[in-house]
Amino acid sequence: MTRTRPLLYLLALLLPALVLVAPPVHAEERSAGRAAVPSSFRITGSGFGHGVGMSQYGAFAMAVAGRSAEQILEYYYPGASLGTAPNPWTDIDVQVFGSAGDARTTTVSLSKGEWRLRASGSTTDLAEGTPSRKVALDVVDGRVRARVKDGSEVVKTVTKPTLVLQWTGTRAWAGTAGVVSVAGAQGRYRHGTLTVTAVGGRVNVVNNVRINDEYLYGIDEMPSLWGSDVAGGATALQAQAIVARNYAILAKTRNPDGLAACDCHLYDDTRSQHFVGWPKESGEAGSVWIDAVDATRQDGAGEVWVVRDAEDAIAETPFFARSGRVSATARGTANNRDVWGSTQQDHLRHVTDPWSFKGEPDSKHVSWTDRLTQAKAQRLFGMKKVARIIVVARYSSGQVKTLKAVSPTGTAVRRTKTADEWRVALGVQGSWIVRFTS
Repeated sequence: MTRTRPLLYLLALLLPALVLVAPPVHAEERSAGRAAVPSSFRITGSGFGHGVGMSQYGAFAMAVAGRSAEQILEYYYPGASLGTAPNPWTDIDVQVFGSAGDARTTTVSLSKGEWRLRASGSTTDLAEGTPSRKVALDVVDGRVRARVKDGSEVVKTVTKPTLVLQWTGTRAWAGTAGVVSVAGAQGRYRHGTLTVTAVGGRVNVVNNVRINDEYLYGIDEMPSLWGSDVAGGATALQAQAIVARNYAILAKTRNPDGLAACDCHLYDDTRSQHFVGWPKESGEAGSVWIDAVDATRQDGAGEVWVVRDAEDAIAETPFFARSGRVSATARGTANNRDVWGSTQQDHLRHVTDPWSFKGEPDSKHVSWTDRLTQAKAQRLFGMKKVARIIVVARYSSGQVKTLKAVSPTGTAVRRTKTADEWRVALGVQGSWIVRFTS
């Protein structure tokens, strides 16, 4: 008894102290846990697009400052040069309807003039009409069915593996110039012909146009007004026309028979280049854009301006809206390897880009905010709870390379991705991420 009493007495003295100390610690942890797991994170960022090649806002600022198209291109594609190529007036096929997000059927109509339907390679008219008649297209047993409608009445039905629609005022058929509309397409078409096939059980419509005028006139990648006398950016539009030509030439060269997924060489959206056809050519300042395109040709010499790489080959010329900046030094365009994980090309390497922040005709791209939900953060990092997200490594452009997520208990998980993988994963407009805050 004499030995156990002091021990019991000591425990009796210590237990109240433990009781007094322990609850506040647990309460603080519980409070920290609640505060440390936000429902979403605020993302502060800069820039717009993938970041490789020519910055369009930067090109505009350079043009306003008096730089030529050649100087713009040689700045954003270091080591490349402006050269010429023979101009064979090559045709190219652009898918304008039939992507997975499109309906499985569509209707074609003409604004004025006449239209006719033919089988591929045939000179025999299978059906014809004027603006009062529309052509409803669907797929039956793997073939294209065209139902010619006069109002609600079907006056003729034609079914073939491939149908070609021509209209007046084009290279295919002289006469009154009309504009074709395809229900569900993003554009309207003054030039070329439409080829209709069945791809994956859905109607697939392709506009066959000539690269150097009919196609480029319809490229809607830069505001035409930038090239007006008031804005002063004509050489930026010329640079845009040249890089768009490079893209089209390479698409045709690499897949001369077209892509099986679309029976086309190019898509009409950001998978290739944004092509809307007639609305660009005829829209606000459309003539300014046409003048810029025409200025990149030497019709008398039969040549066109192109960007050539150090080996004198037609260069890949990706472009995007605007570079981002995360600090005074971490800003600019990106190495293609850092953005897409592809083999580094000499002319697609990082350059500092102060031009993207001069003039700022659209400042919302210079600095922006977005949100990342807690649920999405958990999926990205494979964690049950994310308390903080920290940028721990960047590419030379300033774009995010490695992110660290920290749990409420201090467990950390790092993820490294290419810059464009982060842009897509986070669902943001650019991967120049400044910080994450709760």
